[in-house]
Parts: sequence; C-alpha cells; structure tokens
Amino acid sequence: MKAVTDERFAKSVELLGHDADQVRVRARHALAVSAKDVVRVAAQRLVRDLLPKRADAAPTFDLDLSGRVVGRLLMQRAQLLHRTNFSGTEFRGRVYFTAAEPCGPLTFAGAVFRERAGFDGMCSANEVNFAQAEFRRGGTFDGAEFAGATALRQ
Repeated sequence: MKAVTDERFAKSVELLGHDADQVRVRARHALAVSAKDVVRVAAQRLVRDLLPKRADAAPTFDLDLSGRVVGRLLMQRAQLLHRTNFSGTEFRGRVYFTAAEPCGPLTFAGAVFRERAGFDGMCSANEVNFAQAEFRRGGTFDGAEFAGATALRQ
C-alpha cells in the first residue's frame, strides 16, 4: 500500500507542472485522494498501536464514536470492556453486535442504522440505551439479554 501511495503521490506532483489545465486539475485531485488515504492509514495505525498484542494485558479504553459516520461494523463476540458511546452515530452499513458482551454502559441514543442491525445474543448487565435510535432496515435482538437499565423508546 505504501509503495502504491508513494508512486501515485510522485506521479501527481510531476503532473502539477503539465501544460494542460485538465491534467493539472486531475493531478491536484489525485493528491487530495492520496492525502485522504494517507490520513486513513495513519489513523488505523494509531488505533492499532494503542491496542495490546494478544499476549499483553489488555488496558481499558472508552470507545466514543458519538456523532460520527461509520460504514459496516462487525463486533461479533466482542467484549467491550468499558463505556461505549455511539450516540448520534450514523451507521451506513450493516452492524453486528452478535453475542457481544458490554462490560460497561453502552449507548446508541439517537443513532441511525441505515442497513440491518443485529444484536442477537448480546448479553449486558449494564445500562444499554437505544432511546431515539432509528432502525431503517430493521434490527434483530433474538436471545439478547439486558439485565441493567435499558432504554428502547422511540
């Protein structure tokens, strides 16, 4: 990925000096796309570097993606070790929290699920909040157990 990005970047910079306006405009666009790719990869590496390797002891972090846009999210059998906040998040792809175990409060208050969302088998003894959440293509909660305070109102 890095070699491809470097090559695209070098070629785009080279084309900035081209005689044709159209070529220069396309080169600027290619640089912008390249910059987005670099930022995305850098962000992924930052998150990866924060998380422990399998053999290391796991630290606990709050996960706060409130008010963000998320594509497809797969958190099957995930253990969410602390507070998890998806308030106002727009999920544009399918979402799976199948058999997930939130060990702290979990909120989807005001979240929008554009595609199908699955919470089958999720078990939580903590607060779970779906107040004002919108399920545009439906959601499934087969076998889900919420023992703590639970908000499901529209």
